[in-house]
Amino acid sequence: MTGDHRTEAFDIVISGAGIGALTLANYLAPLGFRILILDRRPGFDPVHRGELVQPIGLSILEELSLLDDLKKLPHTDYRSFDFLDEEGHLLMRSSYQAGTGPFPYALAIEPHLMDQLLAQNLSSHSHVVIRHASDFRDFSVDSSGVTATYERDGQIRSVLARILVGDDGRHSRVREIAKIPGTAVPYRDSYLGGSLFLPEALESLPPAVADTSGRYFLGPRSIFFFFSVSERRRFFLVLLPDRDREKFFAGGTASVLRHLDRQVPGFAAIAIRNGLDDPARFMELSVWKIDLERWSDDGIVLMGDAAHAMNPHVAQGRNQAMEDARILAPVLSKALLSAPLVRREALLPYEMARIPVTRALHRLADEMTRVWNSGNPLVVRARKAAFRGIGRTPALEKKIVTTIGGSRIMPLTPWDKLRAILTGLFPE
Repeated sequence: MTGDHRTEAFDIVISGAGIGALTLANYLAPLGFRILILDRRPGFDPVHRGELVQPIGLSILEELSLLDDLKKLPHTDYRSFDFLDEEGHLLMRSSYQAGTGPFPYALAIEPHLMDQLLAQNLSSHSHVVIRHASDFRDFSVDSSGVTATYERDGQIRSVLARILVGDDGRHSRVREIAKIPGTAVPYRDSYLGGSLFLPEALESLPPAVADTSGRYFLGPRSIFFFFSVSERRRFFLVLLPDRDREKFFAGGTASVLRHLDRQVPGFAAIAIRNGLDDPARFMELSVWKIDLERWSDDGIVLMGDAAHAMNPHVAQGRNQAMEDARILAPVLSKALLSAPLVRREALLPYEMARIPVTRALHRLADEMTRVWNSGNPLVVRARKAAFRGIGRTPALEKKIVTTIGGSRIMPLTPWDKLRAILTGLFPE
């Protein structure tokens, strides 16, 4: 490894080309700011994972004039999601039409397609550079700005910027070096996931597999989420209790597939066809909670999972990173006009707008985890009743759908929860 003493200059350097970074760059690029995005991956390669773009994310894409282009890519629109018990009995159909968001639907897509679209939109701006295979290493701050170092092609390189943005995930190196205080812990349970590519002759498939509806199956210590991300690709998540793969597969992969096949008939055959007869082919998706006391310091600011990684129960990770970018962009554009180094004081409006929202989502996710992941018979019975009750009570469904859609956080009150359970147990 050799050193490279040349130092480039940019207004903004971003560690990580996540959806937050790409959205932020798309907001700021038309204003002429020089932006360098460093990403350790070789490119936006397919990862064959499913992501939900909620109404809040759709509104951001519309602001950037990218929503129509996104809809031209393989995707699935969702007007509703079904919640079922372990036997497949419908508990509740959650309809986006019941919410107050800007769009009455969500959109499911493979994330690399969305990332490629946002990156392509930046390609016309010569002052915005995305540099893949670039591993961020360190930074220092003085009155002249932020000096960031990274490794590329076996060389250590330097860049001088006025602000360093950390969009480098739950294990953020920017956050670590800056010593930002807060909580960064994994949840007790994680998930196993997989992507299924369907044969061209869709009419030959079992109806439950061909069906593009989104389904959550909730049982005692059991969650199975099956949904479509395009006409021919399905994605699934299965709860991995206690993050114990050995115990989960103790009965063999065939036993796991038989269980899932009872909920989605035909699933096992398609899974085997996609190579999922081997436990090693199931991707493990760890779940972390990042809750920080602050998101910034002189010369640095965090966003996305680096600032607030959250449980997927709230279905908001990608969308809240995009909302970070929408709020941060005008704050940065103002701060960059006044000084060579962006001070923390200038970033406080961003923190004040975003931290309360993400903390509310953390509280909601923690509560959902306690209830959804439970194997306690009383909790399971109350959970079933609550889902039925919410589905029968428009005011409660409105709160749930509005919150998941991201436009406004409307958690259920203790009375709301009791009302849901009672309505589910004793319908009028």
